Amino acid sequence: MPKLLGVLESQKQLGGASYPPTLERLAELMGEKPTKTLKALEEATARALLSREAVSRKKPAPDTTLVLFAEDLEAVAQSDRLLEVLLQSARKPDAPAVELAKLSEGLLPALGRAFTKALEQRVAERTLPRTIGALLGKKPLLFFLADAVLPAAGAPARPAAIAADGAARRAAPDGAGNAISSGPGTSAASGPGAPAISFADRFDAAFSSLDRASGRLNYVTLHALRAALPDIPRDTFDAELGALRRQRRYSLDPSDGRHHQMAEAERDAGIMEAGNLLVYVARRDDA
Repeated sequence: MPKLLGVLESQKQLGGASYPPTLERLAELMGEKPTKTLKALEEATARALLSREAVSRKKPAPDTTLVLFAEDLEAVAQSDRLLEVLLQSARKPDAPAVELAKLSEGLLPALGRAFTKALEQRVAERTLPRTIGALLGKKPLLFFLADAVLPAAGAPARPAAIAADGAARRAAPDGAGNAISSGPGTSAASGPGAPAISFADRFDAAFSSLDRASGRLNYVTLHALRAALPDIPRDTFDAELGALRRQRRYSLDPSDGRHHQMAEAERDAGIMEAGNLLVYVARRDDA
Protein backbone atom coordinates (compact mmCIF):
# COMPACT_ATOMS: atom_id res chain seq x y z
CA MET A 1 0.00 0.00 0.00
CA PRO A 2 2.73 2.59 0.78
CA LYS A 3 4.30 1.94 -2.63
CA LEU A 4 0.93 2.34 -4.34
CA LEU A 5 0.22 5.65 -2.62
CA GLY A 6 3.71 6.86 -3.45
CA VAL A 7 3.32 6.09 -7.15
CA LEU A 8 -0.13 7.67 -7.20
CA GLU A 9 1.26 10.80 -5.54
CA SER A 10 4.04 11.01 -8.13
CA GLN A 11 1.45 10.90 -10.93
CA LYS A 12 -0.50 13.66 -9.21
CA GLN A 13 2.63 15.80 -9.08
CA LEU A 14 3.08 15.30 -12.83
CA GLY A 15 -0.45 16.55 -13.33
CA GLY A 16 -2.30 16.79 -16.61
CA ALA A 17 -3.13 13.50 -18.29
CA SER A 18 -0.87 11.57 -15.89
CA TYR A 19 -3.43 11.94 -13.12
CA PRO A 20 -5.59 10.19 -12.32
CA PRO A 21 -4.00 7.14 -14.00
CA THR A 22 -5.99 4.12 -15.09
CA LEU A 23 -5.74 1.03 -12.93
CA GLU A 24 -3.84 -0.57 -15.80
CA ARG A 25 -1.35 2.30 -16.00
CA LEU A 26 -0.86 2.38 -12.21
CA ALA A 27 -0.11 -1.36 -12.20
CA GLU A 28 2.35 -0.86 -15.05
CA LEU A 29 4.16 1.87 -13.11
CA MET A 30 4.34 -0.43 -10.08
CA GLY A 31 5.65 -3.30 -12.20
CA GLU A 32 2.83 -5.67 -11.31
CA LYS A 33 -0.49 -7.02 -12.57
CA PRO A 34 -3.74 -5.01 -12.18
CA THR A 35 -5.21 -7.73 -9.93
CA LYS A 36 -2.41 -7.23 -7.40
CA THR A 37 -2.74 -3.46 -7.56
CA LEU A 38 -6.50 -3.82 -7.07
CA LYS A 39 -5.88 -5.86 -3.94
CA ALA A 40 -3.58 -3.16 -2.56
CA LEU A 41 -6.26 -0.57 -3.28
CA GLU A 42 -8.72 -2.48 -1.12
CA GLU A 43 -6.41 -1.72 1.81
CA ALA A 44 -6.17 1.96 0.90
CA THR A 45 -9.86 2.87 0.55
CA ALA A 46 -9.51 5.68 3.08
CA ARG A 47 -7.04 7.45 0.77
CA ALA A 48 -7.52 6.14 -2.75
CA LEU A 49 -10.66 5.41 -4.77
CA LEU A 50 -11.58 3.63 -7.97
CA SER A 51 -13.71 5.64 -10.39
CA ARG A 52 -15.87 2.57 -11.10
CA GLU A 53 -17.63 0.14 -8.83
CA ALA A 54 -17.51 -3.62 -9.17
CA VAL A 55 -20.69 -5.00 -10.73
CA SER A 56 -21.85 -8.19 -8.97
CA ARG A 57 -18.60 -10.14 -8.79
CA LYS A 58 -17.14 -8.60 -11.91
CA LYS A 59 -14.08 -6.46 -11.25
CA PRO A 60 -13.83 -3.02 -12.90
CA ALA A 61 -11.99 -2.95 -16.23
CA PRO A 62 -8.34 -1.88 -15.63
CA ASP A 63 -8.10 0.18 -18.84
CA THR A 64 -11.20 2.31 -18.19
CA THR A 65 -11.09 2.62 -14.40
CA LEU A 66 -9.21 5.57 -12.90
CA VAL A 67 -7.46 5.61 -9.52
CA LEU A 68 -7.64 8.86 -7.56
CA PHE A 69 -7.13 10.26 -4.09
CA ALA A 70 -10.41 10.64 -2.20
CA GLU A 71 -9.81 14.35 -1.65
CA ASP A 72 -9.61 14.92 -5.41
CA LEU A 73 -13.06 13.56 -6.24
CA GLU A 74 -14.63 16.93 -7.09
CA ALA A 75 -11.66 18.07 -9.18
CA VAL A 76 -11.55 14.80 -11.12
CA ALA A 77 -15.30 14.98 -11.73
CA GLN A 78 -14.76 18.26 -13.60
CA SER A 79 -11.63 17.16 -15.49
CA ASP A 80 -11.13 16.54 -19.20
CA ARG A 81 -9.33 13.34 -18.22
CA LEU A 82 -12.40 11.63 -16.75
CA LEU A 83 -14.67 12.80 -19.59
CA GLU A 84 -12.34 11.48 -22.30
CA VAL A 85 -11.88 8.10 -20.60
CA LEU A 86 -15.63 7.66 -20.08
CA LEU A 87 -16.49 8.69 -23.63
CA GLN A 88 -13.86 6.38 -25.08
CA SER A 89 -15.10 3.40 -23.05
CA ALA A 90 -18.78 4.07 -23.85
CA ARG A 91 -18.50 4.77 -27.59
CA LYS A 92 -18.79 1.99 -30.15
CA PRO A 93 -17.54 1.88 -33.75
CA ASP A 94 -21.13 1.88 -35.05
CA ALA A 95 -22.35 4.32 -32.38
CA PRO A 96 -19.59 6.86 -31.64
CA ALA A 97 -21.96 9.44 -30.11
CA VAL A 98 -23.03 8.71 -26.52
CA GLU A 99 -25.89 10.18 -24.48
CA LEU A 100 -24.68 12.46 -21.72
CA ALA A 101 -26.69 10.57 -19.09
CA LYS A 102 -25.08 7.24 -20.01
CA LEU A 103 -21.51 8.43 -19.49
CA SER A 104 -21.81 8.27 -15.71
CA GLU A 105 -23.13 4.68 -15.65
CA GLY A 106 -21.01 2.47 -13.44
CA LEU A 107 -19.19 5.32 -11.73
CA LEU A 108 -18.78 5.56 -7.99
CA PRO A 109 -22.11 7.22 -6.95
CA ALA A 110 -20.57 10.38 -5.49
CA LEU A 111 -18.26 10.75 -8.50
CA GLY A 112 -21.11 10.06 -10.92
CA ARG A 113 -23.31 12.77 -9.44
CA ALA A 114 -20.52 15.35 -9.45
CA PHE A 115 -19.47 14.37 -12.99
CA THR A 116 -22.99 14.66 -14.44
CA LYS A 117 -23.55 18.06 -12.83
CA ALA A 118 -20.20 19.37 -14.07
CA LEU A 119 -20.71 18.01 -17.60
CA GLU A 120 -24.19 19.50 -17.94
CA GLN A 121 -22.73 22.86 -16.97
CA ARG A 122 -19.81 22.51 -19.43
CA VAL A 123 -22.19 21.67 -22.28
CA ALA A 124 -24.39 24.67 -21.44
CA GLU A 125 -21.36 26.99 -21.20
CA ARG A 126 -19.64 25.44 -24.26
CA THR A 127 -16.44 24.69 -22.37
CA LEU A 128 -15.84 21.12 -23.52
CA PRO A 129 -12.33 19.91 -24.41
CA ARG A 130 -11.17 20.80 -27.92
CA THR A 131 -11.32 17.11 -28.90
CA ILE A 132 -15.01 16.63 -27.96
CA GLY A 133 -18.21 17.96 -29.47
CA ALA A 134 -21.85 17.87 -28.33
CA LEU A 135 -25.17 17.65 -30.14
CA LEU A 136 -27.76 19.46 -28.05
CA GLY A 137 -31.35 18.34 -27.54
CA LYS A 138 -33.49 16.57 -24.96
CA LYS A 139 -30.78 13.94 -24.70
CA PRO A 140 -27.43 15.62 -25.49
CA LEU A 141 -24.94 13.45 -27.36
CA LEU A 142 -21.17 13.65 -26.82
CA PHE A 143 -18.66 12.54 -29.46
CA PHE A 144 -14.99 12.81 -30.38
CA LEU A 145 -14.42 15.31 -33.18
CA ALA A 146 -12.07 12.75 -34.76
CA ASP A 147 -15.12 10.51 -35.27
CA ALA A 148 -17.07 13.19 -37.16
CA VAL A 149 -17.54 12.63 -40.89
CA LEU A 150 -16.00 15.52 -42.83
CA PRO A 151 -17.38 16.89 -46.13
CA ALA A 152 -16.14 15.19 -49.28
CA ALA A 153 -13.15 16.70 -51.05
CA GLY A 154 -14.29 19.48 -53.34
CA ALA A 155 -17.61 20.01 -51.55
CA PRO A 156 -18.81 23.64 -51.44
CA ALA A 157 -17.78 25.48 -48.31
CA ARG A 158 -20.44 26.35 -45.77
CA PRO A 159 -21.35 30.05 -45.79
CA ALA A 160 -19.48 32.27 -43.39
CA ALA A 161 -21.33 33.72 -40.42
CA ILE A 162 -21.03 37.44 -39.73
CA ALA A 163 -20.06 38.18 -36.15
CA ALA A 164 -21.22 41.18 -34.18
CA ASP A 165 -17.93 42.92 -34.91
CA GLY A 166 -18.52 42.53 -38.65
CA ALA A 167 -15.78 39.91 -39.18
CA ALA A 168 -16.57 36.88 -41.30
CA ARG A 169 -16.16 33.56 -39.53
CA ARG A 170 -16.63 30.03 -40.81
CA ALA A 171 -19.82 28.35 -39.69
CA ALA A 172 -17.99 25.14 -38.73
CA PRO A 173 -16.70 25.62 -35.16
CA ASP A 174 -13.93 23.78 -33.40
CA GLY A 175 -14.39 21.86 -30.16
CA ALA A 176 -14.16 25.04 -28.08
CA GLY A 177 -16.93 26.82 -30.01
CA ASN A 178 -14.48 29.11 -31.83
CA ALA A 179 -14.09 29.49 -35.56
CA ILE A 180 -11.13 27.62 -37.02
CA SER A 181 -8.79 30.09 -38.66
CA SER A 182 -5.56 29.84 -40.54
CA GLY A 183 -2.18 30.79 -39.14
CA PRO A 184 1.23 29.24 -38.46
CA GLY A 185 1.00 25.47 -38.69
CA THR A 186 -2.39 25.38 -40.39
CA SER A 187 -3.26 23.48 -43.51
CA ALA A 188 -6.10 23.96 -45.93
CA ALA A 189 -8.73 21.25 -46.10
CA SER A 190 -9.30 19.68 -49.50
CA GLY A 191 -11.54 21.56 -51.85
CA PRO A 192 -11.85 25.17 -52.92
CA GLY A 193 -13.02 27.53 -50.23
CA ALA A 194 -12.71 24.92 -47.47
CA PRO A 195 -11.74 26.36 -44.05
CA ALA A 196 -8.15 25.93 -42.87
CA ILE A 197 -7.52 23.53 -40.00
CA SER A 198 -4.98 24.57 -37.38
CA PHE A 199 -1.99 22.47 -36.38
CA ALA A 200 -3.45 22.22 -32.87
CA ASP A 201 -6.71 20.71 -34.12
CA ARG A 202 -4.93 18.26 -36.41
CA PHE A 203 -2.51 17.30 -33.62
CA ASP A 204 -5.39 16.77 -31.15
CA ALA A 205 -7.21 14.52 -33.61
CA ALA A 206 -4.07 12.53 -34.45
CA PHE A 207 -3.17 12.08 -30.78
CA SER A 208 -6.70 10.91 -29.89
CA SER A 209 -6.76 8.38 -32.72
CA LEU A 210 -3.29 6.97 -31.97
CA ASP A 211 -3.94 6.87 -28.23
CA ARG A 212 -7.16 4.89 -28.71
CA ALA A 213 -5.38 2.46 -31.04
CA SER A 214 -2.59 1.86 -28.49
CA GLY A 215 -4.88 1.10 -25.54
CA ARG A 216 -5.50 4.61 -24.14
CA LEU A 217 -2.32 4.72 -22.05
CA ASN A 218 -1.95 8.43 -22.82
CA TYR A 219 1.53 7.79 -24.24
CA VAL A 220 1.98 8.29 -27.98
CA THR A 221 5.38 8.38 -29.63
CA LEU A 222 6.57 11.47 -31.43
CA HIS A 223 7.46 9.18 -34.31
CA ALA A 224 3.82 8.08 -34.73
CA LEU A 225 2.55 11.66 -34.51
CA ARG A 226 5.05 12.92 -37.09
CA ALA A 227 3.96 10.08 -39.39
CA ALA A 228 0.31 11.06 -38.90
CA LEU A 229 1.08 14.64 -40.03
CA PRO A 230 3.55 14.01 -42.88
CA ASP A 231 2.95 17.34 -44.59
CA ILE A 232 4.21 19.37 -41.59
CA PRO A 233 7.97 20.11 -41.79
CA ARG A 234 9.91 18.98 -38.73
CA ASP A 235 10.90 22.51 -37.69
CA THR A 236 7.30 23.70 -37.93
CA PHE A 237 6.03 20.60 -36.11
CA ASP A 238 8.48 21.14 -33.23
CA ALA A 239 7.70 24.85 -32.99
CA GLU A 240 3.93 24.27 -32.94
CA LEU A 241 4.28 21.43 -30.43
CA GLY A 242 6.38 23.74 -28.29
CA ALA A 243 3.50 26.22 -28.29
CA LEU A 244 1.08 23.49 -27.16
CA ARG A 245 3.47 22.57 -24.35
CA ARG A 246 3.70 26.19 -23.20
CA GLN A 247 -0.09 26.24 -23.15
CA ARG A 248 0.14 23.17 -20.86
CA ARG A 249 -1.91 21.07 -23.26
CA TYR A 250 0.76 18.40 -23.78
CA SER A 251 3.94 17.21 -22.10
CA LEU A 252 6.94 15.22 -23.39
CA ASP A 253 8.62 12.32 -21.63
CA PRO A 254 11.73 10.19 -22.21
CA SER A 255 11.64 6.40 -22.43
CA ASP A 256 12.77 4.49 -19.34
CA GLY A 257 13.37 1.39 -21.46
CA ARG A 258 11.35 -0.87 -19.15
CA HIS A 259 8.21 -1.38 -21.19
CA HIS A 260 9.22 -0.65 -24.75
CA GLN A 261 12.55 -0.86 -26.56
CA MET A 262 12.86 2.22 -28.76
CA ALA A 263 13.50 1.58 -32.46
CA GLU A 264 16.02 3.78 -34.25
CA ALA A 265 13.26 5.62 -36.12
CA GLU A 266 11.50 6.38 -32.81
CA ARG A 267 14.72 7.75 -31.32
CA ASP A 268 15.37 9.86 -34.42
CA ALA A 269 11.91 11.40 -34.09
CA GLY A 270 12.61 12.50 -30.50
CA ILE A 271 13.49 15.94 -29.19
CA MET A 272 16.66 16.41 -27.13
CA GLU A 273 16.25 18.70 -24.12
CA ALA A 274 18.62 19.10 -21.15
CA GLY A 275 20.40 15.88 -22.03
CA ASN A 276 17.17 13.87 -22.23
CA LEU A 277 15.75 12.41 -25.44
CA LEU A 278 12.00 13.05 -25.26
CA VAL A 279 10.11 10.48 -27.31
CA TYR A 280 6.63 10.21 -25.74
CA VAL A 281 3.77 12.73 -25.82
CA ALA A 282 1.10 12.85 -23.09
CA ARG A 283 -2.00 15.00 -22.98
CA ARG A 284 -2.52 17.33 -20.01
CA ASP A 285 -5.85 18.58 -18.72
CA ASP A 286 -4.67 21.30 -16.36
CA ALA A 287 -4.35 24.08 -18.94
